[in-house]
Amino acid sequence: MNLIPQALTPSLYDEDLSESEQQEILHLQQEILAAVAQNLDHLAVIRQVCLLEEQLLPDAVASVMLLDEQKLLQLYVAPSIPAEGAARLSNLRPGPHAGSCGNAVYRGEAVFVSNTRSDPRWQELRPLALDFGLMACWSMPIRGAGQQILGTFALSSFVGREPNAFHRKILEIGASIIGIVLERQRQEQTLSLLGKVFESSNQAIMLTDSQAGILEVNRAFSDMTGYSAAEVKGQRPSLLSSGRHDRAFYQNMWRSLQERGYWQGEVWNRRKNGEVYPEWLSITAIREAGQITNYVSFFFDISEQKATQARLEFLTCHDPLTELPNRLIVQEQLSQAMVSSARRQLQAALLYLDLDEFRTINASLGQAVGDQLLRAVADRLRQLLGEQYPLGRLDSDEFAIVLAGVEELDQPAELAEQIIQAFLKPFVIAGHELICTLSIGIALYPEDGEDGDSLLKKADSAMSHAKQDGRNTFRFYSESMNRDAAAHLQLRTGLRRALAQGELFLEYQPQVELVSGRVIGAEALVRWQHPQLGRIAPADFIGVAEQSGLIVPLGEWVLQQACAQAAAWQRAGQPLVVAVNLSGVQFKRGDLVDSVAAALLEHELDPALLELELTETILIEGTEHVLDNLQRLKALGVQLSIDDFGTGYSSLAYLSRLPVDKLKIDQSFVRSLRQVPANATIVRMVVQMARSLGIRSIAEGVEDAQARDFLLANQCDEGQGYWFSRPLAAPALSALLQAGAGHLPPSV
Repeated sequence: MNLIPQALTPSLYDEDLSESEQQEILHLQQEILAAVAQNLDHLAVIRQVCLLEEQLLPDAVASVMLLDEQKLLQLYVAPSIPAEGAARLSNLRPGPHAGSCGNAVYRGEAVFVSNTRSDPRWQELRPLALDFGLMACWSMPIRGAGQQILGTFALSSFVGREPNAFHRKILEIGASIIGIVLERQRQEQTLSLLGKVFESSNQAIMLTDSQAGILEVNRAFSDMTGYSAAEVKGQRPSLLSSGRHDRAFYQNMWRSLQERGYWQGEVWNRRKNGEVYPEWLSITAIREAGQITNYVSFFFDISEQKATQARLEFLTCHDPLTELPNRLIVQEQLSQAMVSSARRQLQAALLYLDLDEFRTINASLGQAVGDQLLRAVADRLRQLLGEQYPLGRLDSDEFAIVLAGVEELDQPAELAEQIIQAFLKPFVIAGHELICTLSIGIALYPEDGEDGDSLLKKADSAMSHAKQDGRNTFRFYSESMNRDAAAHLQLRTGLRRALAQGELFLEYQPQVELVSGRVIGAEALVRWQHPQLGRIAPADFIGVAEQSGLIVPLGEWVLQQACAQAAAWQRAGQPLVVAVNLSGVQFKRGDLVDSVAAALLEHELDPALLELELTETILIEGTEHVLDNLQRLKALGVQLSIDDFGTGYSSLAYLSRLPVDKLKIDQSFVRSLRQVPANATIVRMVVQMARSLGIRSIAEGVEDAQARDFLLANQCDEGQGYWFSRPLAAPALSALLQAGAGHLPPSV
């Protein structure tokens, strides 16, 4: 703000002023500017102005009156007016008869009264003039920076007189400089107040220049970010960037600031200690003459608000005691499971769990113990299920588990059995050891219901049946499924015992070279002699073994037994290539190659006498992983064949990448060569494919001479089937080979 008013500039001096008057004005100007330059208190400066003006007008007093909030004039400074007179100069309402000062404000212009005793403008204040001998009064409005009237500056004379040019000039100078001083004082007060607001605000404040360089920050900024003002001055706000927002986010922010001058929203920033936190940020562009000069940012940490909001949202969908999804979410998960399962033409399952004797525990030990038990139950279920199956709490001691994409009945039954076994371990709650078993009901989609409500009701009903049947068990809603599940459970339990008690054994089906009729190999086939159920077909227990994970120890046992027998034939001078089937579960495990190498080493078997049969499906899944394992197996020296070839997706290009030695044509094609002409074409194509790749072919299911002749005519290398021999125990096969000098007579 320019501190030298126009009234003080020499270019505005009145030509009528004498040289001495001009010198006095210059002296007045110097004195006033000196007082301003000393940075004195504004009241001291105004008092100095009044005293200087009184020196230039003898027999006169100077006064300053300011408007208050009610627009009434109040005496502000009057160094030469006695106290009793000053007391009467208060609450003066501007108007046409309110004296010189009241008229100056009322008219908005200078008022010069030369005779207060006769001038009508002094009608209301004439008693004051008479009491104190005031004869003349000249008043000039004091204006602020926006030209609004702040009050008046007056020279009151004890002599009646008209103001000359000199008097008008000094009055103008006084009013002008007092307006400047008052405006500066107001600005200082405003700045002081703003400074206090800036520092005491609980919102972080940051002021930057037009290029986003940080100029100032307040204490709340330092408290929130951990950076002191000294550390951030001259830096850019990107110092706080969390990395969570992309470039487009900040481009949109600055575009809004340029176009609208304002942006606000939620931002994730990073504190000095590395902690990322959310804040609500408001940025305003400050403009002067249409150009952005600064940006001011206000922001506050909303971590607590977001945590509260997240907690409220969580509690809307979750049980507050166990923090499991509530019934509403379980129903949503069940609906999603039904939709996804239907799309894949599979089943979905709902397991309805209820604690046995929970009400007794709750009643005898108290609700606090009951609540702790429920939390412990939820934790145990979470640990058992992991992220694989959605788990929720329906009510009190009732829980639910949703299974999508169910392929086999064993899947929900096995899971139910695992849960039941896990709950045989006691809980230790508040010093009490509690056995808390479960009763589980299972309902299937779409067989038991095609909507969530139906499945919940039927799973609940099945759970009630489990309670009635003695608790600590599970039941399907369908009785037929209960019988199937019981049968599967019996097989699974029996198979574990069979592995431990030697109920399993191997038989070997010869593999014959078609051109010579010589037995060159044998496929090892696992058999199970159950002590109560008798002989169980592989088709009935291999699937159970794969679903339960028992296929891994079973496959390891078969590999060891087959290698031991092949080594025995090798030592006896009857070397045969023994073929062993591998399941997909075995092949996906990381230790298959090591297991094969260990078996070869343990039994001192020539690797060329071991053939590993892999299904076409295994080879198609996960090509790079498959190729790596095949290369490692091939490096051991064993032979590799593809079993059941033709039943899956195959291509010459794909096969050319695999280091296999033999393609095994599935028996379903061979047995129906005459009945289904297309099968004969498929067999020919497989044989030709093998020959084009330089590998051997073998056909399963050779049960008559016609099939043998067809295969021989189409240059198939080997055959296997009942026409040559049924699967035999190892001693029986050895005896036949000795009797036939390595050949087998047809068994038809």
